[in-house]
Formats: sequence, C-alpha cells, structure tokens
Amino acid sequence: VGHPAIVKEVFGPGTSKNWVKLSKDDSTLYLTHSKPDPKLDNKAMLYTGSDSGWKHTRVALTPFFYNKDFTSVDKDMDRVICEHIDLAVSDNGGHSELLNMTLAITIDLVVQLLYSVALKGDDFKNLVKSLAGYITPGSPSLYDGTLDLPGGASCFDYHRKVGAEIGRNAKPGTLASIICASAIPEELKDENLAFFLEALTPAFASFWCICHALTDKTGEMAKKIKNDPIFRQQCIKESLRMYPPVPSLFPRIAQKDMEIPNPLYDERKTPTARSWFGSIPVEERKTIKIKKGIRAFVIPSVLHYDERFWFNPESFMPERWEKDPFLLEMKNTAATAIFEKRKTVNYGGLLSTATEKINSKSRSSFLEESSKFFSGGKTDSNIRNFMFGDDHESYMADASYDNLAVRTGPDVMDLQQWCYMPMGLGMHACLGRRLALRMVDAILYNFLDNEVTFYNGMVPSMFATKTHYERVQGIDCVYYMPADPAYITVNPRKSLSFKDKANMRVSVVDYVELRKSGIKSKKLTDLLAEAMLADDSDDSSDDEE
Repeated sequence: VGHPAIVKEVFGPGTSKNWVKLSKDDSTLYLTHSKPDPKLDNKAMLYTGSDSGWKHTRVALTPFFYNKDFTSVDKDMDRVICEHIDLAVSDNGGHSELLNMTLAITIDLVVQLLYSVALKGDDFKNLVKSLAGYITPGSPSLYDGTLDLPGGASCFDYHRKVGAEIGRNAKPGTLASIICASAIPEELKDENLAFFLEALTPAFASFWCICHALTDKTGEMAKKIKNDPIFRQQCIKESLRMYPPVPSLFPRIAQKDMEIPNPLYDERKTPTARSWFGSIPVEERKTIKIKKGIRAFVIPSVLHYDERFWFNPESFMPERWEKDPFLLEMKNTAATAIFEKRKTVNYGGLLSTATEKINSKSRSSFLEESSKFFSGGKTDSNIRNFMFGDDHESYMADASYDNLAVRTGPDVMDLQQWCYMPMGLGMHACLGRRLALRMVDAILYNFLDNEVTFYNGMVPSMFATKTHYERVQGIDCVYYMPADPAYITVNPRKSLSFKDKANMRVSVVDYVELRKSGIKSKKLTDLLAEAMLADDSDDSSDDEE
C-alpha cells in the first residue's frame, strides 16, 4: 500500500469487517513464498491475526496497559537505567556501543516492570544474547541458530523458556501475573509470557533519538531535550517517524469484493490514447476494484518519507511537531477530556507562509493565481527558457503546478494522519505504547543527564555521510537495525539518590499527563487550551472492537 488514502481504507474506522490481519505463518508464506519453520511456531497475540486467542489476550491485558498510572514506575526506570550507566563507567570508563546499552537496558526494564524479576549475571546475559539473536534471524553470524546458550538451546527456545519460568512466578499485579490469572487458554499463556520479552521498541527508538541529539555540535539540542519534557516528546516522535520500529505491518486480507475511490485519479488529465488491447492507466481509473482474498501490507517508512505530506522528510526536524507534540491521542471517555487528532505544522513540502495563504483564501482562487503564474513562466521573459529550452521549462512549470495542486488537496490534511504509524494502526496497534514511550523518555533523559557524547567526539559515519535508508542494516530483522555501531561515552552520575524531587525527571507522554504535571509556561498553556477546546472528531479504529 503506497498511498495514505488506501491505508485509511484498510485500517480506518469501521474497516475490521472488510480486512482481517494475517497470522505470522500466513504472512511468512505470502511474503517469502516459503513454508514457515514449525520449530518457530508462535501463537502469542501479535502473531495470530484476529482469531479468538488474540481477542482473549487483548481483553485480558488492555486494562493493565490503558488504565495503569505508569508515572508510578518512573523512579524504578531511572534506577535500572542508571545501574547500567554505572556499570559502563566502572567496567570500561563509560565507553560503550550505544545499541549494546539501550538493548540491555530495555530488556532489564521489561523484565523488572512486567515480570517483577531482576535477572543477574549469566542469566541476564544469556537472555540478552538470545533476544538479540531472535530479532536478527538474517544475520550471517547466526546461521547455525545458536549462541552458546545453556543446553545448546536456540535463541527462540531459550527466551521462551525464560519467559514462561519468570512469568509463572511473577508477583501479583504485574503483567505476567495477569496473564497467568486470566481466562486466556492455558496453551497460550506461556506463548504470551515469552512474547512480551520481545517488546524491544524502546531500545531502537532511544538509540536513534540519542544519536540525533548528539549530532548537534553546539549541544543546544541535547540541553533542550533534557530540560523540556515536551520537546523531548517531539524528538521521540520525530525519531519514530524517521526510523519506525518495524519494517512492515502484518498484511491484511480482504474479506469481500470492494470498490474504493482511486486517490491517483485526476479528472483534469486528458485520457491517453489506447490500443484495442491496452489497459487503462491507473491514474485514469476513478475507482480501484479489490477482489476478495487480496492481501495488502504497509511499509511505514515509505509513507513516513512521502514528500506530499512531509516537509523535508529526510531531515530530523522535531519542530515539525510543535503543535502536535504527543504520539498518543486520548479518547473521549468519562475518564478523559475531549481531544482531537491535530495536524502537523504544514501541508507537506510547503512553508508555513503558504499554509497561511491557503487558509486565508479559497483553494480555487489560490490555484487560479498559481496557474497564471506558471503559465507566464513559459514565455521568453524567463531566462531559463533561453538556457534550457521552451519544452523543458514548459514541462517543469506544469509539473510544479501539479505538485502544488496535489499538496494542497482538500483531503491532504486528513490523509496526513495515515502517513504516520510507528506503533501500528487500528485495533492491532501496539498495546504497550504508553509504557514504551515512557521507557524511551527515561532512557533518553538519563543518558543526556549523564552527559553522553560520541566517543572522542566522532560522529558515526552513518550520520555524517549516509542517507536515512543507508543507516539501516539490510538483513532480515524484526526491528530496523542500525547499519553501523555508534560508540559513546557516558559520565558518572552526579547524584546517587532517586528521592530528591528537585533532581527527578519530569515526563509527560500525552495531554492528560501534561495537565496533571503542573508545568507552567505560555506555550504549554496554549497547547492545553487548543486540545481542550477542540471538537472531538476522531473516530479512529485504535478503539477496541
């Protein structure tokens, strides 16, 4: 799926009866044309499509992830993260590879917060090793399937065994204990106890965000990220745009024949002449016919870089989220205020001055003026016509007008929200995204608080010379894996106490937390006022069905 209008048709409100998510095995067969390995059979909730097992698990776990106040675990997060930073300082003078640290920290956070267990020594190292191997199945160094794990176990089998063992003994109130005490079928409990060990999005989101913070040589960005919790969320949101955690969303399969509007259809175009057997070009078809059984899948990064909807998508620009800093959107329930899904700062590829002009006039008059301007540019008065030829310049003027018309279309702002999907879309969106964002926030803050720098001030080559797609490892991975290492240095902690409120991290991951935080500033007051006064027109299918 390469257009947000079609993404909306597949994932939007009321579409769950038209499209059903494929299971992991069916997805493997569809995408690779090879039968899935029975030794890697997994029926945890992420991998089972929309069957009854998924529904049982979703119903059982939703209250924990949606209703729990995760601000209560902020101190525990800071403690775990700082223990790893202290270890890097004591063992190697603070020098380390960044993903090594963020991956180990994320696994430790997951184990301690969701299972209430603190694994130490070889037990923890082996779990990290097994999960690292499991999420990079395409790595040439792992073709033999083992990493010298106890008993010669595979990465897959070892982390599943650990998940079941620590989960069955988890303390009451933890996610693991809720799984064990739930009505989830017994055969699925161990599957889901292991699955949440694989929830490693914070490791990669924090990696990319820390790296971009450090590429600012002045240090001002890092300082602002640390001190401004709202800007911190903008940076996290922008990192997730540039490097969405997973390469693709699980495919959906059409449940019936459908016909949908063609977003590429342009009624202004003169139909092309066709031979007797010639097909109709896609942009000349008013509708798209979808047959029952058609499979559709989405690659988030393609849409995250679509220049029709993003201004300068290749650049890390946290300021694009100035008016929409939070990834999470609250729903209209008795427990929350009314919020509307806000738009990003501009129409894609247009400066704010152009946006203001469009908003102050009718779009038709705006385009009429533009059409006259581009037509006038085809005359001899344009010196480029002399240099490059009338045909070339006429073609470029027409292309510029077409581009402007597309970027200012009446549905562009609506479609923008379907171009951003770092945590998935619809009722299969990441269940633990509230907690995941808090983890990223905590990791990012604590590394900056400990004055992290690139090792010897050397910016990694992937940020100095490579484009965004060259920064990602081109192998079969569960997550978008950095192509190159990022060596860093962290300094010893300034304070050893987690009780001093004056030095405690302030974090807000949505507007409800912002309202409760007591943070005072005109900017934040304006954001709250805008959110509270907005009419709630958001009926996205993130809601449970």
